[in-house]
Amino acid sequence: MALALSVSSALRAASLAAAPRARGYAASAASGAMRRAAAAAEGAASGEAKEAGRRSAAAEISWVPDPVTGHYRPSNWAAAADPADLRAAHLARAYARA
Repeated sequence: MALALSVSSALRAASLAAAPRARGYAASAASGAMRRAAAAAEGAASGEAKEAGRRSAAAEISWVPDPVTGHYRPSNWAAAADPADLRAAHLARAYARA
Protein backbone atom coordinates (compact mmCIF):
# COMPACT_ATOMS: atom_id res chain seq x y z
CA MET A 1 0.00 0.00 0.00
CA ALA A 2 2.82 2.37 0.81
CA LEU A 3 4.32 1.65 -2.60
CA ALA A 4 1.02 2.46 -4.33
CA LEU A 5 0.77 5.80 -2.52
CA SER A 6 4.30 6.79 -3.41
CA VAL A 7 3.74 5.94 -7.10
CA SER A 8 0.54 7.95 -7.23
CA SER A 9 2.28 10.83 -5.44
CA ALA A 10 5.08 10.71 -7.99
CA LEU A 11 2.58 10.73 -10.86
CA ARG A 12 0.70 13.64 -9.33
CA ALA A 13 3.92 15.60 -8.87
CA ALA A 14 4.93 14.89 -12.47
CA SER A 15 1.56 16.04 -13.79
CA LEU A 16 1.77 19.26 -11.76
CA ALA A 17 5.26 19.93 -13.06
CA ALA A 18 4.06 19.48 -16.65
CA ALA A 19 0.91 21.59 -16.19
CA PRO A 20 2.42 25.02 -16.95
CA ARG A 21 3.88 23.74 -20.22
CA ALA A 22 0.65 22.18 -21.47
CA ARG A 23 -1.81 25.07 -21.81
CA GLY A 24 -5.17 24.98 -23.46
CA TYR A 25 -6.26 26.93 -26.53
CA ALA A 26 -7.96 29.67 -24.51
CA ALA A 27 -4.83 30.42 -22.51
CA SER A 28 -2.66 30.51 -25.62
CA ALA A 29 -5.09 32.74 -27.48
CA ALA A 30 -5.40 35.14 -24.56
CA SER A 31 -1.64 35.50 -24.14
CA GLY A 32 -1.20 36.11 -27.87
CA ALA A 33 -3.91 38.77 -27.81
CA MET A 34 -2.24 40.49 -24.87
CA ARG A 35 1.11 40.48 -26.69
CA ARG A 36 -0.48 42.00 -29.79
CA ALA A 37 -2.24 44.66 -27.71
CA ALA A 38 1.03 45.58 -25.97
CA ALA A 39 2.86 45.81 -29.29
CA ALA A 40 0.08 47.98 -30.71
CA ALA A 41 0.24 50.31 -27.71
CA GLU A 42 4.01 50.71 -28.11
CA GLY A 43 3.80 51.37 -31.83
CA ALA A 44 0.74 53.63 -31.66
CA ALA A 45 2.73 56.85 -31.61
CA SER A 46 4.83 55.97 -34.65
CA GLY A 47 1.89 54.32 -36.37
CA GLU A 48 -0.28 57.43 -36.14
CA ALA A 49 2.01 59.39 -38.44
CA LYS A 50 2.11 56.56 -40.98
CA GLU A 51 -1.66 56.15 -40.82
CA ALA A 52 -2.21 59.87 -41.39
CA GLY A 53 0.01 59.72 -44.48
CA ARG A 54 -1.87 56.71 -45.79
CA ARG A 55 -5.23 58.40 -45.24
CA SER A 56 -4.18 61.55 -47.09
CA ALA A 57 -2.84 59.49 -50.02
CA ALA A 58 -6.03 57.43 -50.12
CA ALA A 59 -8.15 60.58 -50.16
CA GLU A 60 -6.42 61.83 -53.31
CA ILE A 61 -7.17 58.70 -55.36
CA SER A 62 -10.48 58.70 -57.19
CA TRP A 63 -11.93 55.87 -59.24
CA VAL A 64 -12.80 56.45 -62.91
CA PRO A 65 -14.10 54.09 -65.60
CA ASP A 66 -11.45 52.57 -67.84
CA PRO A 67 -12.15 53.58 -71.46
CA VAL A 68 -11.11 50.17 -72.81
CA THR A 69 -12.77 47.75 -70.39
CA GLY A 70 -15.40 49.93 -68.76
CA HIS A 71 -14.39 48.68 -65.30
CA TYR A 72 -13.53 51.22 -62.63
CA ARG A 73 -9.86 51.77 -61.81
CA PRO A 74 -7.84 54.32 -59.77
CA SER A 75 -7.32 57.60 -61.60
CA ASN A 76 -3.57 57.51 -60.96
CA TRP A 77 -3.20 54.09 -62.62
CA ALA A 78 -1.10 53.94 -65.78
CA ALA A 79 -2.00 51.52 -68.58
CA ALA A 80 0.47 48.78 -69.45
CA ALA A 81 2.82 49.70 -72.27
CA ASP A 82 3.34 47.35 -75.19
CA PRO A 83 6.97 46.13 -75.24
CA ALA A 84 7.13 46.34 -79.04
CA ASP A 85 6.06 50.00 -78.96
CA LEU A 86 8.64 50.78 -76.26
CA ARG A 87 11.37 49.08 -78.30
CA ALA A 88 10.39 50.97 -81.46
CA ALA A 89 10.43 54.30 -79.63
CA HIS A 90 13.83 53.55 -78.12
CA LEU A 91 15.32 52.48 -81.42
CA ALA A 92 13.92 55.56 -83.15
CA ARG A 93 15.61 57.80 -80.59
CA ALA A 94 18.85 55.80 -80.64
CA TYR A 95 19.19 55.91 -84.45
CA ALA A 96 18.09 59.55 -84.64
CA ARG A 97 21.15 60.51 -82.57
CA ALA A 98 23.57 58.51 -84.72
